[in-house]
Amino acid sequence: MSAPTPPDFISLELHRDNDRQVEAWVRRVVLAALLALTIAALSNVFGQRPTTSEVAGPAATIRVNAPRALRGGLLYEGHIHVVASRRLARPTIVLDKGWLDGFTLNAIVPEPVKETSEPDGVALEFAPLAAGATLTVFVQSHVNPTTIGRHAQGVRLRDGQQSLAELRRTVTVFP
Repeated sequence: MSAPTPPDFISLELHRDNDRQVEAWVRRVVLAALLALTIAALSNVFGQRPTTSEVAGPAATIRVNAPRALRGGLLYEGHIHVVASRRLARPTIVLDKGWLDGFTLNAIVPEPVKETSEPDGVALEFAPLAAGATLTVFVQSHVNPTTIGRHAQGVRLRDGQQSLAELRRTVTVFP
């Protein structure tokens, strides 16, 4: 019995008998890169592990607990803690544009008494805060799926229009 003949346009030397060492190594490198990316993702390198940043001023301290790395499409929550060293008549938290550009703001708890748009972000005014008291604000957001890159998510604290403290932070959004 003779060996079957290959179909038209098929060359046994080219399609079956070629060693293709280079292609085998390219496949191995690509698979290793995908495996490394998967392990990094499972290790929360691209995820929403929160970190805490803090800045203290003479009248109050701001502490932000929120992720510094996110992925498109994720829901996440940030906590903003304000500890007053003296009485604050009109505690106002100003969120940088980076909290809103490319993000959907789902909820702010507790609700501010007054919310205004400013050229560099959004100002959230709360009820008066006694000396030694703490105001904790929960900001729940969603990363829009098309958002990528670094975004400034600073937080400023004012008493009315008087600036008290400013915390600078950035968040990186991975695709």
